[in-house]
Amino acid sequence: MKRAYLAFILVVASPMVLQALPGEMNTHLSRLSGWVYEVVEGVENPVPNARISLYNGSILLLEQRTGKNGSYSIELPPGNYTVRVEDDGHIPREAYVILGLNATVRMDFQLEAEVEPYEVLMLIQGLPEELHPELRLDGRFHGYALNGTKLSFKGGSTHVIELSEVAGDRVRFIPERYFQVVDGNGAATFQYKRQFHIGSETNPWMAGWYDEGSFIRFEAREVIDLGNATRLLFDRWVRDGEVLEDNPLILRVDSPFHVDSKYRRQYLLAAYSDRSSVVGGGWYDENSIAHISIAEGEVGVMPFKYRFNGWRGDVESPNITLSIYMDGPKSLYAEWERVQPVEVERLDPLYKAIIGVSLLISAAKILSGLFAKVKLPEVLGELSAGMLLGPYALGGLMVHGEPLIELNEYIIAFAEIGAILLLFIAGLETGFGRFKEMGGVSAIVGVSGVATPLLLGLYIMELLGFPWNVSLLVAAALTATSIAITVRTLEGIGRLHSTEGIVMINSAVIDDVLGLAVLAVVTSMVTAGTTLKPFDVIWLLSRTIIFWIILLAVVLKIAPRIVGVAERWKARGTVETISTATCFGSAIAAAAIGLSPIVGAFAAGMALAGSRVIARIRDYTERLSILFSPIFFAVIGAEFNVRALTTEGLWIILTLIIVAILSKLMGCGLPASILLKDHRRGFRVGVGMISRGEVGLIIAGIGITSGIMSQSLYDATIVMVMSTTIITPVILKWLYARHSRTHMTGQDNPQRNPRPRPP
Repeated sequence: MKRAYLAFILVVASPMVLQALPGEMNTHLSRLSGWVYEVVEGVENPVPNARISLYNGSILLLEQRTGKNGSYSIELPPGNYTVRVEDDGHIPREAYVILGLNATVRMDFQLEAEVEPYEVLMLIQGLPEELHPELRLDGRFHGYALNGTKLSFKGGSTHVIELSEVAGDRVRFIPERYFQVVDGNGAATFQYKRQFHIGSETNPWMAGWYDEGSFIRFEAREVIDLGNATRLLFDRWVRDGEVLEDNPLILRVDSPFHVDSKYRRQYLLAAYSDRSSVVGGGWYDENSIAHISIAEGEVGVMPFKYRFNGWRGDVESPNITLSIYMDGPKSLYAEWERVQPVEVERLDPLYKAIIGVSLLISAAKILSGLFAKVKLPEVLGELSAGMLLGPYALGGLMVHGEPLIELNEYIIAFAEIGAILLLFIAGLETGFGRFKEMGGVSAIVGVSGVATPLLLGLYIMELLGFPWNVSLLVAAALTATSIAITVRTLEGIGRLHSTEGIVMINSAVIDDVLGLAVLAVVTSMVTAGTTLKPFDVIWLLSRTIIFWIILLAVVLKIAPRIVGVAERWKARGTVETISTATCFGSAIAAAAIGLSPIVGAFAAGMALAGSRVIARIRDYTERLSILFSPIFFAVIGAEFNVRALTTEGLWIILTLIIVAILSKLMGCGLPASILLKDHRRGFRVGVGMISRGEVGLIIAGIGITSGIMSQSLYDATIVMVMSTTIITPVILKWLYARHSRTHMTGQDNPQRNPRPRPP
């Protein structure tokens, strides 16, 4: 009854004849709708009362007429249908449509006048018969394409036939040409090719659609470095569960597949030994067991025989052979102990110091003479002697259980005396009048020479990712210039009295005072374990500067009077003895108030520069300096640790050296160039201030003993101090030699009163 009623309604509502609808009432109907139109002078006009016939294969299912506005709408069960549109005087149109479940499809039909029509045969090649691409005529959806379909068009008209690609589950078919333009009888051939989708999670840039029968080349990086002694090592390719070993891998595309590269995580077992070779170090798979051992447990012969004492580092063990579970990177080193053939009574430190001083002085004078012959600064020979005989080189050789040279407190005391005498001579050569004359320039250069390295060093170290307290320690070590190196170099090339020489010495003294102030601040911070308040920092800096001014005033007032009294004394050598005592007394006074002893010695030298017996004082002091100064420079060279020059720490060493050079050139050379109005002199001042000295070594020592600074960073700081100490004399001498070859001026004469050096 209900079906009859529905049929009646459909017939009354529109002229439709139902031929065959499958089964009972279907509630999941799809809708096919659109409109029929014709184009007249470029305007789309509806075609009313056009007949629409719906076929299932060759069976006519229903007929319907378009409304006044040319529209139509049909509800149908899901399925495949052929729609034919006819109207008197127009070329019929047919379309093949596929309706899914609950689908709504719009399909418009353009009718053309039946004027000299032409036919186009649509041929589809390379596509399975059960697949049907979408068909578009002139850009509008026109159902789905059937191979062998004939399309009729109005004579003289041009149309665009477009077929889409057909995609399935990881398979698709695409036409070689999507569009074809037709304007007369003929065939429109569409050639399809099959493509498969290739997936990859590890190589997503290779995933995509590939032509059937083509080849794909997959290549994985053999090693991927993850840093921190960790890497990924290529293991295999896996294609849909199949293991493939080749790399690079070439695959033919005959079906869709998924391919990924598989890697193994590995950790580095770094094992070191400076006596015997290590067996078993290298890369190991994660969670594997590594086995390392020492090739020989005992090496060498008496008296230089060593025995393996155990592994130290991330894993510690006394066993020669060691098994390690590799759950991360490991670093170990072999510790050795010297086999003592006979227990020898230890030599008294004083006698050891006498032996060490004798060897250091002899080597220093021999090498300085050799360096002078090849026109290099003599101070480089003295530094090289220290490097050669230092505890990290030949001085570390064991003789009857004792190192050949040990830098004990006695040798250090000899070296300190050498530095004090050297600065005392510099003060004698400068004089307080000359100091006042260049005081303004020196003060600016000195202050800038401390501030620039401090700020630049702090910025660079924090930029490299070091903590703030570590950055401050390294920056502080970059501040103070080595006065002794500067004086010795200028003295050696006869430029101690030049304008820039005076500026260098005075600035270096101010630089040293401010460097000690920075040292006081850093020491207080390390001791307190916290950051000081701004007031505390200002107080420490101000106190150091005030103490220096007071010391200078007192020494300038008292020292000349003491020597004046000694001059009237008739005993032989009284003037020389009293002046030397004044030098050391001023040095002790400086140390007592927290300043460097060499600052006090410099003040004493300036105070006595105007004395009537200056020639006797200078001659005697220089003779003493001939003995003690080489020891000072040899001890500096002996602090150089060749072992610190490792590849791992090379980048930080180079960074510190570059910062040390640039900061002094900018902080000292630039202001000096402006104030002296001579860029050559200014540049020489900047170069002369590059060398770092004992303040940097002291700060590095504070950092390593407090645990704030790592061993590698400490070694890098020491190498920086030594490197700047070595390059400064070389560059400075080259600059003066180059200037002398071009032109000489009265102001640049090496000595205003040339004197032969004492023998």
